[in-house]
Amino acid sequence: MKVVRYILLLILCACGISTQAQTSDSTSFDMSAAAILPFFTHLVVDTLGPPPRREWRMREIAMEHVNGMRWASYRLSEVGYNIELNLFDEVTDTLGNRLWDLEDIDNCDIVMGPLQQSMLSRSLRTVEISGAEHILLTNVNPNILNSGDHIRSILPSQTHFVNQVLAEVLENHYTDNVLFLMVGGADRELEQQFLDFYPIQPAPYDSLLTDTLRFDTIMGSKKSIGSLKEKIKFYERNVIVTLASRRSKSMLSSLQSAVQQNDSTEIFVYANADLMDFGFIDLEFLSRTKTTIPVSGNVDWKDSTTIEAVKMFRELYDTDPSDYAIRAHDAFLDAFSRKLKSIPIDSVVLAEDSLATWDLSSLPAPIATDYQWDQVSDSGGWVNSTWDLHTFHTGQWCETDTVPGLMPFIEPQLDEEGFFIRPE
Repeated sequence: MKVVRYILLLILCACGISTQAQTSDSTSFDMSAAAILPFFTHLVVDTLGPPPRREWRMREIAMEHVNGMRWASYRLSEVGYNIELNLFDEVTDTLGNRLWDLEDIDNCDIVMGPLQQSMLSRSLRTVEISGAEHILLTNVNPNILNSGDHIRSILPSQTHFVNQVLAEVLENHYTDNVLFLMVGGADRELEQQFLDFYPIQPAPYDSLLTDTLRFDTIMGSKKSIGSLKEKIKFYERNVIVTLASRRSKSMLSSLQSAVQQNDSTEIFVYANADLMDFGFIDLEFLSRTKTTIPVSGNVDWKDSTTIEAVKMFRELYDTDPSDYAIRAHDAFLDAFSRKLKSIPIDSVVLAEDSLATWDLSSLPAPIATDYQWDQVSDSGGWVNSTWDLHTFHTGQWCETDTVPGLMPFIEPQLDEEGFFIRPE
């Protein structure tokens, strides 16, 4: 029997949602899940004043997460699994009372949410006592992840792409002029991680450690590239690395301008994933610098499995899935897959094949993220460490390992007066 059971323990008329709970206690579920999200059930709207934009937007985000979980549930039901999804409002009632408690989630395998930091902090201990796996859907204080190994944060941890960028730079640019542009502030941790692991060494021909190091640092700011222009060397291949996030839009705009003005020098750029979202970054800049960025949660819209899954979502909701829906969908499928793996295999099967494992090939595939998990400490929680490098090549973003390798650097020719000879 294929069953998808939804228990809606609140009224969401304002969200346009109606559902009828199936209350058959005899049904056995392969996974029971709870979602604790900001539905604002008791929100009082003053029709004479401006609309409560924050509350309405959070309610929309909550429903996008719910749509993703339901989407995953339907896909699992299609291959024969029974899913129960319980929805609770994380926002207290008008008297400040919580609308859910331990007995509501006591039999759940996973609990997803809450989204608001204050509500999340108040829920941590209750979810831990329930024995459910606690899946965090939003950025949290890193200290929360030390609460126990039952916690998993699905947002990609940026500290895990730094080593990938570092490895790529060392492999392709060991003898090039590498310039590390720092901005400090909120990005200081990432920048320090890069500095800690970059093997600063002189060029092979230099034994005096003078001015021929193949690595230099520039201290900029959120609005300035510092002395970057002066550090770009004309007769060498230059590599600019910056881990600055979206807080440094002005600096990244200045970086683009500096590169475009210096159009006679070979320059490559390695940047933060946030660069992809900036509308002011020109295609000409990306193409010329063969910009490389880390990417997590990338959707392959040409994949046949993805196309079929998205068709199901469109049939359910008459729209395409949002980023929140895709994230919740993939996290739900990942949790189910891990639960299935943890179930002991029958001893009779093991007697015949000691290496037997569960065949998970029939499970629905994730849309964007095939999760890789990294534990923050021996007894701490887990963070999403799924990252791949993408390089802008032939007018589009490509997986870096599919881009042709760099040709050896050719020193530019000069005329009799010492000026650069442009190729015809």
